[in-house]
Amino acid sequence: MAFRNIYIENPARLSIRNRQLVISQEQEYTIPVSDIQSVIIDNLQTSLTAPTLSFLAENQVALFTCNRQHMPCAVLLPLGNHSRKLQALGIQLGTTKRFKNRMWQKIIKQKILNQATCLDFNKRGKIAELKQLANSVTEGDFTYNESQAALIYFRELFGEGFSRREDNVQNAALNYGYAIVRGVIARDICAYGFEPALGIFHRNELNAFNLADDLIEPYRPYVDLWVSKNISEDERYLLPSHKRQLVSLLFTEVTIDNEIHSLINAVKKTVSSFSSCCRTNSVKFLKLPQIIPLRLHEYE
Repeated sequence: MAFRNIYIENPARLSIRNRQLVISQEQEYTIPVSDIQSVIIDNLQTSLTAPTLSFLAENQVALFTCNRQHMPCAVLLPLGNHSRKLQALGIQLGTTKRFKNRMWQKIIKQKILNQATCLDFNKRGKIAELKQLANSVTEGDFTYNESQAALIYFRELFGEGFSRREDNVQNAALNYGYAIVRGVIARDICAYGFEPALGIFHRNELNAFNLADDLIEPYRPYVDLWVSKNISEDERYLLPSHKRQLVSLLFTEVTIDNEIHSLINAVKKTVSSFSSCCRTNSVKFLKLPQIIPLRLHEYE
């Protein structure tokens, strides 16, 4: 089972040899591709070959590239690995509006409950208000409980003057963490033969990952919790050490389906359960994470 997330910070040349990823820098490092979940390239002087890209994709490795601001800007996703891609796409296209509305209701309820727990872990207020909003989410969330909760949540977590639109280190850390989790969700969506652009709620024509943006919602508070504990508003830069720790969030413990898993394996359970829901036209099979204190998961 893949368990490594590789972070490339310094100039390197990546290639494949004997089913191993070869990282050539001042020294040469080799890692079995079967051990790798994702590769994050955060140096524009890194080079890699087309066969390397193909081999990583064939082995369902999510490859992230970062821009000049060191933020993830693209992800290479494995395509065509599902044996019945057309069948999966037909099932996805056949879901009803009522089904999507109920799915979104369940996702947003769990997201707000996780936000309330995040505030609790930080000894903040407004927890009861968020729980009330969570329990009153309607099908399709046409009362916009999600946005009401977000307004309360971020100001309570990061301070009254905080805004997600500001250009600061806390937002940079949130965006970096969200991008990593979003990428592995998109990777698993493709592995199950689904089209990531076809969302439940998100329908932006310019967004190739609408479905990933739907399923990530209850996972966002894990990133929020880490940022609230590790990044202060006084810091000026998001450091490489911060980025490595945000990548390591993929291995933090998650409660899902009454079991403890790493976040990256919880994502697999969520996507797998989404597949079951689509095939049965029932949201009761959807498995979503419940946030617990951050701690690295040591085994599966």
